[in-house]
Amino acid sequence: MPYPRAHLWLLLLFPLTGLAFWPAYFSDFRAAPYAFHVHGITASLWIALLAFQSWTIHRRHNALHRSVGLASFALFPFFLVGGLLVLQTMAVKFGAQADPFYRMFGARLGAIDAVSVIALPILFGAALARRRKVHAHARYMLATLFFLIAPILSRLLPILPPLAIAGPADFGNFAIGVHIANAVAALIALVLALRAPKHGRAWLIVAGLAVLQSVAFETLGRSAAWEASFVSLASVPTALLASMGFAVAVGAIWIGWSAVPPRAQREAAA
Repeated sequence: MPYPRAHLWLLLLFPLTGLAFWPAYFSDFRAAPYAFHVHGITASLWIALLAFQSWTIHRRHNALHRSVGLASFALFPFFLVGGLLVLQTMAVKFGAQADPFYRMFGARLGAIDAVSVIALPILFGAALARRRKVHAHARYMLATLFFLIAPILSRLLPILPPLAIAGPADFGNFAIGVHIANAVAALIALVLALRAPKHGRAWLIVAGLAVLQSVAFETLGRSAAWEASFVSLASVPTALLASMGFAVAVGAIWIGWSAVPPRAQREAAA
């Protein structure tokens, strides 16, 4: 089985997340938009689910692994919708032009998150389609968490010199942190791919997406066309946006699951 200690690395994300998002979220928890709560809860549950699944399969609790794996069908749609709701919240803040941080970075961060929202159902669907192939399945499942690494690192780096942010005059440091965080995520993915080239496709995809996010941050995110489209997202009814997210998630689950014939059908064909 690949990555026998993956669950320990995943659990490390919890304290890092707490530290990274303390200034903007946890320190003023009650005042945070509900979309941040939905995203925070569902992302935390997704990390916990993958950590538990890694632990069960490496302890040979195969039946428990399969049973708990079915919970991902219920959780993933909420995880994806949480990301969409945060995207819409950023669009609202960018459109209001009241917060200097979101005025400068709202649309650019929206371009990064748009890549994540599109990639997540693709990666999860690919993981389900490869559930009989242990190495590929594990890598595609873990790949869904790589989009959490860059947001965590990009908010940790400005806490420390020389990228510390004391006020709006230092906001340029945040952009540097974004690119460093994406570079680190891409580098980790490439190292994992090189360690097992035969099974490295998922990591190569993740590395490419991390680079794409940095490019989108500097190009698409700065364009007038994207800014106008991003602002229009704020006017989409939340119920409609959530329904679209659920539909995409369910579609990815159905396509991925249907890609593997039932055991009885495969045995009959053999």
